[in-house]
Amino acid sequence: MSALASMENPTPADLRDYSSVNLMGLLCAGAVLALGFALQISHGFLNRKALLAVTVSIAFGVLAVVLPRVTFLLPVHRPVAIRRAFLLLLVGYFAIGIGYLRIRHRSIDVLIMEDDSAHALLHGSDPYGRDVTHQDIYSPEQRIYGPGTEVNGRVRVGFPYPPLTIVWTIPGYLLGDVRYSFLLAVILTALLIFSGEPDLNGLLSAALVLFVPDTLFVLGFGWTEPLMVMTLAATVFTAKKYPKWLPVALGLFLSSKQYALLAVPLAVLLLPRFSWKSYLWLLVKAGAVAAAVNLPFVLWDPQGFWWSLVGFRLIVPLRLDALSFSALLAVHGYREIPQWGVALIVIAGIVLTLIKAPRTPAAFAASLGLVSLLFFVFNIAAFCNYYFFCGGALCLGLSSAGYDKRGTLLALVKWPPATPAYQAMAAPANG
Repeated sequence: MSALASMENPTPADLRDYSSVNLMGLLCAGAVLALGFALQISHGFLNRKALLAVTVSIAFGVLAVVLPRVTFLLPVHRPVAIRRAFLLLLVGYFAIGIGYLRIRHRSIDVLIMEDDSAHALLHGSDPYGRDVTHQDIYSPEQRIYGPGTEVNGRVRVGFPYPPLTIVWTIPGYLLGDVRYSFLLAVILTALLIFSGEPDLNGLLSAALVLFVPDTLFVLGFGWTEPLMVMTLAATVFTAKKYPKWLPVALGLFLSSKQYALLAVPLAVLLLPRFSWKSYLWLLVKAGAVAAAVNLPFVLWDPQGFWWSLVGFRLIVPLRLDALSFSALLAVHGYREIPQWGVALIVIAGIVLTLIKAPRTPAAFAASLGLVSLLFFVFNIAAFCNYYFFCGGALCLGLSSAGYDKRGTLLALVKWPPATPAYQAMAAPANG
């Protein structure tokens, strides 16, 4: 038998024998599961049912941000068992990941560019140089690249991702497969999640990020989003545990991929108390870290760097196989959603989260997951790797969603009660 009661001003002793999960975390888990379903049935390619599931995921994300802050206490608290379960989960996933990568060898341009760029950097060449080209493995009918970028079977572009990605792939490259570096990133993400919240929240969140958003499929293609999720996990972890290192982690996250800049306005939520001075100072320090990572490559060949990271992206055509509403409209003969329309939707999402979301690392991650979902589902290119990042951000919204003293606390307790905490829960709300 069980009872649901409100607990007023609980002490640490009251909370000691319980595990907590808040409403935002539960809704983030729902968003991750809906998104995982979409990716499992489509692998990130255009599919009506998958688009519907992504829409459901967005709805869960909106509810996670706007609903009141409510925390539930569960009468389950076995730290040793939870730690053992996490270690078994991590070791099992590592073994599965190694085996999967050894038997799955994908043919994709991302892996070719990663190998070429790691090789070039290790041999003293600029991977972003204007003269750099890569093998084109696609037919002209597939329309992967923009006009004028393919010449004699070669793609005229340097490495199309930020320098941090090249540096991260080097250990895997030296071991014979750049994808090993991204497997390590996923493992480290799970460790950061559980280290920040070593309870049921952390265990569930780690399990979700390891398996639900088609993680092995993403690793198999060598997509770079696992590095993004890892640096985002580091940002959330430092915001909770080591605030002095937050600018470093945030700067590395902003250096992980171009669309990480969506986090800049949402970084307000990382500050417990907002002031323009503290917010701008955080961005300045994070920007200095990002500059330290990127500036050497910018100075090496400014024009080549700009073309590879920005110019090349601006002329990419609409992908008719993308898991987005723009692709769905185009397939049925309608015009895709204009970029200004996508921008308005994203701005609306940012404004909503800044007004409604609490100022916590969990809310920052959940809000970024929601805004990123909006950015991709209405855009011209949206595939499994992009949605994997959204799922990872939403997992972080669950992992760091502990008890919020400014919210409502509800406890699900056994009857008869096993701890003195029941006396506080059973007392009348007004004493």
